[in-house]
Amino acid sequence: MNTASYRLKEVRIVGGFLDGINYRFSDKLNCIIGARGTGKTTFLEFIRYALNAMPKDTAAQKRIKSIVENNLDGGRIDVLIETREGVSYTISKSSGEQPKVIKADGSPSGLNFTPSLFRLDVFSQNEVENIAGQSMSQLALIETFNQEVFTSLNDKISELRSALVANSETMANQSKKICELSDKISRLPGLTAQLKELSAETTEISADVNRALDQKAIRDRENIYVEDLQKLYSETAGKLKSLKDYIESALCWKSQAGLEDGDNFEMIQKLRNELVLSNDAINSGLEAIIEELRRSNRRFNEIKAALRLKHDEADIIYSKLLEKNKAEQAKSAERRKLDKERNALLIMQNELGETQRQQERVRTERAQMLSELSEALDLRFAHRKQIVDRINSELMPTIRVSIQQFGNHDKYQEFLASALSSCGIYHNQVARRLSDLIAPSQLAELVRNQDEKTLYEKTQLNSNQTKAVISRLNDERLLADMEVVDLPDLPKIELNDHDTYKTTNTLSTGQKCNTILPILLLDSERPLLVDQPEDNLDNGFVRKTIVDSILRVKQHRQLAFVTHNPNIPVLGDAEHILVLDSDGTHGVMRNCGTVDECKADIVDLLEGGAEAFIQRKNRYSY
Repeated sequence: MNTASYRLKEVRIVGGFLDGINYRFSDKLNCIIGARGTGKTTFLEFIRYALNAMPKDTAAQKRIKSIVENNLDGGRIDVLIETREGVSYTISKSSGEQPKVIKADGSPSGLNFTPSLFRLDVFSQNEVENIAGQSMSQLALIETFNQEVFTSLNDKISELRSALVANSETMANQSKKICELSDKISRLPGLTAQLKELSAETTEISADVNRALDQKAIRDRENIYVEDLQKLYSETAGKLKSLKDYIESALCWKSQAGLEDGDNFEMIQKLRNELVLSNDAINSGLEAIIEELRRSNRRFNEIKAALRLKHDEADIIYSKLLEKNKAEQAKSAERRKLDKERNALLIMQNELGETQRQQERVRTERAQMLSELSEALDLRFAHRKQIVDRINSELMPTIRVSIQQFGNHDKYQEFLASALSSCGIYHNQVARRLSDLIAPSQLAELVRNQDEKTLYEKTQLNSNQTKAVISRLNDERLLADMEVVDLPDLPKIELNDHDTYKTTNTLSTGQKCNTILPILLLDSERPLLVDQPEDNLDNGFVRKTIVDSILRVKQHRQLAFVTHNPNIPVLGDAEHILVLDSDGTHGVMRNCGTVDECKADIVDLLEGGAEAFIQRKNRYSY
């Protein structure tokens, strides 16, 4: 047995239908047998539930949880494991609770149970057949061969996709703001021209008056700018004050009712008090920061007062100049009015420029994230391709596996069909054609460039359809979302049927299982648990292919199968067999041991009894 492997050592059930069951696993082949209704499937699903090895499909998760709730009945599942590093733990889990990680000496480890601590592959009844018909399940199967690498890559890809979605929302908000500001400042050129005309009409006014008018306009802009600066003090103070007593306020809603009589209430109090102390320390730090903000605001106000004094002095001089030039007062008043409007628009223009610069930074961040996403997707595909090559090296020519990067266009097609649904064209047909012929990033570029000609050449859509596609998709948020739409890799698993390779979706149920099971039975560091692997298989295939694979793989990999087929435990030479029985209310361990020790049970349960076995033997004249 490879020492760098995960191993199941023992399972103990406390309470419920299988109360009292205690089974020690062999490091090689384990078989669970019994009549219908004795708890074989329940036993396997208990292990799956306790070790958080649940399927991704929500319906399957619900089914397993129902089995656990109905059969554990408030009890507990203890699974003794050995990690790849050779460290032993007991994983203890009750229905609806998180698993507890207990050290070999019975003391708590303080660890949270995560898949990285212990990995195994579990397949419920009919799950093997379902893999054959679902490309995403086939990808998941491929990833089981290097789960740690794929978990890390998939997490990174998910994080990047989430960040890109948030990025597109930010860009959409910025684009909206840019559009609104651009619309408002569209009056600026006309207003500037009016001021120039007015200035030309007042050329006879003295240079002092003209300069006074210019400076008055600048002072107005200075006042607006200073008020904007001062708002930062109140906004910052408000945010800092909102953090004061945040923990204390939240603690008011964390009731300790019902905990006072517990053995650990003193520790609960210590935990709560630690937060209270933290709240006090944070308040103290915030108060120091707020005080510094107040001091800065006072210095700011002193400078502001000095500036106001200078403004007042200049305004007095300005007023006196206007009084000396009463003939030009009306024009000066009009100019002041236009200057105020222009000042407001100039502030908006500055805001527009800043928003555009911010958006450019967001675009740069987006380009970087898209590059990182592309690299992560390429790396994931490369790892998947390595595994596909390994499978082919071991199973060809009987089974052949291939994988096409970004080959699954279903989500892309759904996205386009939804976006084009109100265009008055055959949107499903157009979406299918687009998704088959042009990548999302290329389509986004063509839409942004309004390139109807290239879109037509690539897709052969008619003129109306081409125009409708570009018109409807020409939305920054839509295009941003389209750029990151998920294009999963597309695996293809084929069975050599009389020298003709057939894909799994064209195979019979039995052939589907014939194709998937040999892949499951390849070498791995993770234990493999399967509920009735022989379902839908003929005995010839079980004997020639499955048993031969078991005999080879069990030397390096721990196996546990629920089975009704005698070929698996007998010809597979099972090192340990669990025989379950039931009185209709509870399941019990009827026997446990090697093939020889459980021979009578195997004959009775899997061969139909000694008499039936002997009659068949005589009938065959052996």
